[in-house]
Amino acid sequence: MTAAAPLVVWRLLDGKAGHEKQSAALLQALAALRRLETHDLDVRGKWLAGRQVRRQASSGSAAAPALPPPALIVGAGHRTHLPMLMARRAHGGKCVALMKPTLPTTLFDLIFVPAHDRTPRRPNLIETEGVICSSVVGPKDDHSGLILLGGHSRHFAWSNDEVAGAVAAIGRLAPEVSWLVCDSRRTPGGFAETLPRIDNLEYLSWRDAPCGFLERALATARYAWVTVDSASMLYEALSAAAQVGVIDLPVKRPRRANKHARGVAKLRDAGRVHSSRDGLRLTSAGAARAAVAEPENRRCARILAERLLGGVADGPSQPP
Repeated sequence: MTAAAPLVVWRLLDGKAGHEKQSAALLQALAALRRLETHDLDVRGKWLAGRQVRRQASSGSAAAPALPPPALIVGAGHRTHLPMLMARRAHGGKCVALMKPTLPTTLFDLIFVPAHDRTPRRPNLIETEGVICSSVVGPKDDHSGLILLGGHSRHFAWSNDEVAGAVAAIGRLAPEVSWLVCDSRRTPGGFAETLPRIDNLEYLSWRDAPCGFLERALATARYAWVTVDSASMLYEALSAAAQVGVIDLPVKRPRRANKHARGVAKLRDAGRVHSSRDGLRLTSAGAARAAVAEPENRRCARILAERLLGGVADGPSQPP
């Protein structure tokens, strides 16, 4: 039997790493369900980028052959919205937007938007648990844990002494776990010097971390603590099926709307994460929930296939 032709996907890129990681994560999961042929189109900084997309797709040459018409056009970020729609008008396909678009939602075939954005319900809108992240889940090591640090934030007040105290307590309360403490670009200088020396705590600066380190580490870590200000690392840890704890920080403006704080509160109420307010040792009940939870990118890929592709019709391909 001849294998079905791969599904052609145009992925529009706006140059923002966070947006491109979301679309890559969705296609990573979709590639496990359908054979894909993915083409990346850079639309950043281009005046009337939709015309650039049409021109690139239709005017082939020996050096740059024309792209095949898309079945799916995927983008994250407002700069991708108009080019997506213009590409669909010129070449067909279905438009899939990640995050709430700046254009009317009715213009898109499917939209994945974080539930904490409180977007009005629409038939083509699917709420997600935070941002969509890649999911690489390996055999979990019961003695492996990560402590992931954010830092300065518009919404949360950071204190080196208080966060270092929480990290030290996590290490002391779970001496059987080897904890790797990972900072980020936002972590204030001097934090490493503030942290007490404890045998089962090891510190790694983002400057020294190899490319792709966090994804590989999360794949096998049984436990992950994340400071509440870091949305991306929190949802990456959940996608990797780690047992997740949140190190709470004071909110700077308690009376002002904070969609990330709302999202974390919803996760806490659902039992998806453990709050440091309830203690600094993770519980076995949380481990059971983490083990059965379906990564969000896989759930969204399955919905996309069912809604726009007529279900899962063939085998997997290599992820984009």
